[in-house]
Amino acid sequence: MKTVETNIRKMDGSKAGTLNLNGDVFGAPVYTHLVHQVVRWQLAKRRAGTHDVLTRSEIKGGAKKPFKQKGTGRARAGSSVSPLWVGGAVVHGPTPRSYEFKVPKAIRRKALCSALTAKVKAERLIVLKEIVSDKGKTKDMATMLKDLGVDGSALIILPDNRSDMTTRALKNLKKVTTISVNGVNVYDLMKHKYVIVDQEALKTIEQRGTGTNSEATE
Repeated sequence: MKTVETNIRKMDGSKAGTLNLNGDVFGAPVYTHLVHQVVRWQLAKRRAGTHDVLTRSEIKGGAKKPFKQKGTGRARAGSSVSPLWVGGAVVHGPTPRSYEFKVPKAIRRKALCSALTAKVKAERLIVLKEIVSDKGKTKDMATMLKDLGVDGSALIILPDNRSDMTTRALKNLKKVTTISVNGVNVYDLMKHKYVIVDQEALKTIEQRGTGTNSEATE
């Protein structure tokens, strides 16, 4: 199995050693068209699809001819709910529907590996030995980002067993999104400039990328 070597850092920015990442997940070919397809799939699933317009059968009235056929100087009309009239019905308008479409799991895995590999190649994947806050202070996490040299939006991936204090400390940081490792998805990976991963969460990500673990919803 091929591997990709990366540095492990501490929250103060100092180096804490090196780590070999699974090359099939973090050193895979980057399929941009698959990434695009999966991002479309994710966004389509989130659409409510509750849009609706009134058709002629749904508007009350309109059965009576509004005025006589001839002698008024006006164009003939047979109904006051005609689509030609202001306040009338709508023809071929949107109705409630689902925008979801299917994407095979194999493609979703390839897209996930492509997104992770793209971050590694751009040197924007940061692996931390541990991301933890005992006091739940946002200031401590803001200092961590500054020490790491993060100058843009960041996606922080935490293991499932991380304390509520840590999540609380990260909650109010601008341009920072915190997710559990089981919620890692292609859209969030591509949306943020940096990806910061707790070392403990890497094993689960590698299992998802290789298909040895059940995938999250997105």
